[in-house]
Amino acid sequence: MILRYSRIPFYLLMTIAVAGIVVPELYAAQKNPLLQRLQQKMSDPDLRRQAMFAGEERALICGYCHGNDGNSLKPEVPNLAGQNTDYLLEQVGRFARGERKDYVMNSLAGKFTADDQINLAIYYAAQKVKPGEYDYAKAVLGKPIYLQQCQACHGKLGLGNRGYARLAGQKPNYIKLTLERFRDNASGKAGDKKRHSAVMEPIVGNLTDQDILALAAYLASL
Repeated sequence: MILRYSRIPFYLLMTIAVAGIVVPELYAAQKNPLLQRLQQKMSDPDLRRQAMFAGEERALICGYCHGNDGNSLKPEVPNLAGQNTDYLLEQVGRFARGERKDYVMNSLAGKFTADDQINLAIYYAAQKVKPGEYDYAKAVLGKPIYLQQCQACHGKLGLGNRGYARLAGQKPNYIKLTLERFRDNASGKAGDKKRHSAVMEPIVGNLTDQDILALAAYLASL
């Protein structure tokens, strides 16, 4: 397999992460007006317990696709279990505002109150990711790609730095579809535009199909 890495050098990505240069997704998360309320609930044991209970009840609406415990029931749908609270809160808000496009998610998230969004983020983040199947040979090939391309933002173990997604244990098909969407956007292909990221697109733009499958397998193995 020939690896064709992004034109953005790894040292530059590390500089972005270490020096605290704020990229669009992280900036949006930091400016989220609900973030302070989420942190208050997380720091108070009683409020956190109440949020967990309310979040579990609200998650019943999401269970058909994401599973009641956040472990997805469909290969193209992401696991929410163990996801970072800041990231979850920001993504639910983006669906609610129509900034991310998905008919089902836009309809559901648009009906969530501010407390619903916070409680769901806290509940799902506390759940455990269940190990899934993956291709071992592909995972071995995916590790060096991940370490060179992705760890600056998503962490060496795929757990995600603050404001970024946890990728460890994610559904392989979901990772594959998401990376392909970013790559199509980067290449100017007409896509469904469900996902857009000024950060991810130039990084993913030069990945081959084999690279993407390898990354998906590696992330599922973590």
